[in-house]
Amino acid sequence: MVLQTRRGSLVQDRFPDLVAAAERQLPGGLVLDGELLVWDAEAGRLSFEGLQRRAAARGRSAPGLAARWPAYIVAFDVLQLDGVDLLVRPYQERRTLLEDLFTGHGLTAPPWTLCPMTTDPATAREWLESWTDVSRVEGVVAKG
Repeated sequence: MVLQTRRGSLVQDRFPDLVAAAERQLPGGLVLDGELLVWDAEAGRLSFEGLQRRAAARGRSAPGLAARWPAYIVAFDVLQLDGVDLLVRPYQERRTLLEDLFTGHGLTAPPWTLCPMTTDPATAREWLESWTDVSRVEGVVAKG
């Protein structure tokens, strides 16, 4: 498994829990687009501090931090499946493949979360407003 930040840094050594889950559950030749989040169970919310600490962890400290702050991948797109580039396909088709991947492989949290999707602007606005208050979600993803 390769876990890459949006700036291209490789961070899989800092998230051994995600690597282990991917090796057990995900097929080869898969590329997901998503967001890496860390949950603070004690506070009952997302933890940017926990994410920063996990992203900076190296070596022996990574497993201990994984136990304290579990990581989640919130997937919102599948870019490659079985080694086949899917970017030429419309998003709705890729979304169906992503949903099928979650169903077919029994992907559940932790660590896998399927990002909800809507085409209704009012629903998206409601999600953004309510989730910002509860979980400190910072935005929405819009795909053409």
